[in-house]
Amino acid sequence: AIDTSRSMLAEDINPNRLERAKLAALDLMKICKNDRLGLVGFAGSAFLQCPLTLDEEAFRQSVAALDVKSMPQRGRALAETIQAAEAAFKDEAQNHKVLVILTDGEDHDGGAVAAAQKAAKGGLKIFTIGIGSPAGELIRLPGEAGKNNFLKDASGNVVKTRLNETLLREISGAGADGGFYLNLRGID
Repeated sequence: AIDTSRSMLAEDINPNRLERAKLAALDLMKICKNDRLGLVGFAGSAFLQCPLTLDEEAFRQSVAALDVKSMPQRGRALAETIQAAEAAFKDEAQNHKVLVILTDGEDHDGGAVAAAQKAAKGGLKIFTIGIGSPAGELIRLPGEAGKNNFLKDASGNVVKTRLNETLLREISGAGADGGFYLNLRGID
């Protein structure tokens, strides 16, 4: 599952959080050659972008198609993301169920830990990959004539996004045994 919220445009990891997450998903695909992969894109809602498949090209194209405009609803819906991934494994009782969430961990809806606990009862193992820095970064939005603007909240204040490692550890710890949290660090 890849976070496509606007906070993923932060450049505290090169080239930005979203592009680094997409590269990590493609690296995972190379490692999992004999496993079916699916893709859930999420921001304010979650959507099964690519059903479970062995077709590497279909997965690659689904990853490439993700951007911050993929989800019309703003925010972060981690609980809904876990539920969408769980639903993708329908009738898969005999197989291993693994969810890898690539995100900065900001969650505006809550309920992600409870969703992970519920999914664990169905055997879903969750790995969370944190992208970004705990110190945070301002979010640059492309503007007219190549100028960048900073994302502002409803009050006109510049938004600073931070990696929420605590929540990501709680989510992976709440899943079935064996899941864990990793911080994806870029090479600058």
